[in-house]
Amino acid sequence: MRQTASRLLRLGLPLSALVLLSTIFLVSRNVDPNRAAALSDLDLAQITREPRIATARFAGVMDDATTITVSADAVRSLGAAEEEAPLDLSFAAPDGELQFPNASHASFRADTARLDQRAGRLTAEGPVTLENSDGYILQMGGMEVALDQTRLVGTGGVQGQAPAGDIRADALELTRSGGADGGYLLAFTGNVRLLYIPQ
Repeated sequence: MRQTASRLLRLGLPLSALVLLSTIFLVSRNVDPNRAAALSDLDLAQITREPRIATARFAGVMDDATTITVSADAVRSLGAAEEEAPLDLSFAAPDGELQFPNASHASFRADTARLDQRAGRLTAEGPVTLENSDGYILQMGGMEVALDQTRLVGTGGVQGQAPAGDIRADALELTRSGGADGGYLLAFTGNVRLLYIPQ
């Protein structure tokens, strides 16, 4: 009796496995790449026309020893794809930081930005948020950062928090202070209003 059962199992198990495998192959359907692309949110034609890099990071040192770092969710080239050509890049959701020789720093976030190496500047469009190591948290419409020396200009109205209270201005300018180990100077211009909040 046991021998008969073992023979049945030896025959039955392989046959059952074959039936299961054939069912899988019969029921499965071919993958249609056109249908898969239609169901996704990706614009394949645009990706082909405008190649981009995801999660990129760029860094450099200015003539006055300030370092600049910019990272973004995606970066694409706006210029000719030539090895020796100046960079002309578009950033999506960029984060940037200026690090000064005295260890102080200023960081910014924006919706979009463009790094134009030929013009020597990074232009960010907003809203742009600027924070520094002295406790300023500011929002502005747009911002321009020079690539050769420390100069950041915020335009389109500035508002936010200063260490002493709330501040509003038409524009601002951030530049390096003097000396080899200098920090930076942050100047507000135009119609400047400071609402002092005592501690």
